[in-house]
Amino acid sequence: MIGFPFYVENMEEVAESYELITSEILAKRVADAEDPEEAAMAVMTGSRRRAWDYLLGLHLQYSAGVSLPVLREFFPMLLSSWEEYAKYNKAFDQTARAGGRKVPHLDLYDKDYWRAVRLTSFAICLGHASMLPRVAALWDYENDGMDGLLERLVAPCAPDRGTPPDECTRHLPYFKTLKLFGAEPGQRPALMSNYLDEWYKASRREPYYDSHTKGRLHNYLGYWSFEAAAIAVELDIDDSSFRDKPFYPAELADFGRGFKTGSGVGARDADRLSLRCEAGQACPKAGYWMTPAKAGSRKYFQQGEIMPDVSSDYGSTIWQWDSDQSDPKL
Repeated sequence: MIGFPFYVENMEEVAESYELITSEILAKRVADAEDPEEAAMAVMTGSRRRAWDYLLGLHLQYSAGVSLPVLREFFPMLLSSWEEYAKYNKAFDQTARAGGRKVPHLDLYDKDYWRAVRLTSFAICLGHASMLPRVAALWDYENDGMDGLLERLVAPCAPDRGTPPDECTRHLPYFKTLKLFGAEPGQRPALMSNYLDEWYKASRREPYYDSHTKGRLHNYLGYWSFEAAAIAVELDIDDSSFRDKPFYPAELADFGRGFKTGSGVGARDADRLSLRCEAGQACPKAGYWMTPAKAGSRKYFQQGEIMPDVSSDYGSTIWQWDSDQSDPKL
């Protein structure tokens, strides 16, 4: 169980990244720099911190029980933060300060692999499979080879990437998933059940292992085999025999399956849930909107109306489509 103090501590870091590391601030830091190379290093480091924090926040919010439609709405912002980091990482790699060394955005041969797995799994299970080519582009930079699991997961939406290898760049526990893809459909539930039984012990070299123990609680985000849910969705595996096992995020798999099959709340509300609009931009759809920058901000806007900026300490004003479109006067 995640203790409330540690939840607050982690989420405060996420909120700080949201407030202090905006696209505008990063661009201004580069534009105003007296030392361009020092600025390149600073914005690369800052944008990487934000990308890490946003992914941490999504994982932690899932563990805390935040509604899946809300998490779905956040995913495009999370992916954009990684793409902005990728842009600044490439720019820094061209400077003399980099010393000719180019660092992957997601090092598939190191602990970044877990970040790549979560980004890929969240894209699938939160109804954003169309964004998988963008996720894959992140790990394409400066990695020496392909990964068997990740390439199989993105293949349905990125069919021109070639044949996935029969090995994983990060061996345990992930390589054990590869047999699922080649197995007969009727064999897959038993194979997945066995994978989940062995998942935690096989993860002993991963950064999340034993993070619940004393002295590491600030690193504990909740133990979940997100890749198991993504595979279950991709291969349409009947999870009735293993959905109650520890570490299997069954609700996340259910949510993703709704998008894949074109049924359920997730599929019906896909367009609605992705609506967001920055202050100063034209309202994309008439209806009730709200912003986390101000309590009680819910307001009706006409399509084309310019969304207002809200003065607060929250940071950039982002207006979000309210899932409740009822008129408060009725």
